[in-house]
Amino acid sequence: MDDITPVLIVAIVFAFVSFSVYLKYRTERFRHGVDDLESNLQRENQQLRAKTEGLEKRIEVLESIVTTRDFQLKQEIESLP
Repeated sequence: MDDITPVLIVAIVFAFVSFSVYLKYRTERFRHGVDDLESNLQRENQQLRAKTEGLEKRIEVLESIVTTRDFQLKQEIESLP
């Protein structure tokens, strides 16, 4: 039992120091509102992705309009002198 006592004391001290560092870390995150910031950034990222998808769909529609034969004929007729 005497051989294991110093190991247990070191383990307990290490666990206590590690736990106190973790608590300090969580306290600082809470104090600076990092968790709220992360959720706001995630929400904004989702909104931007949805907007980008909508814009990509609009571009596809515009590309299909521009590449149709009717549009090309109209441009050719308008360019005639």
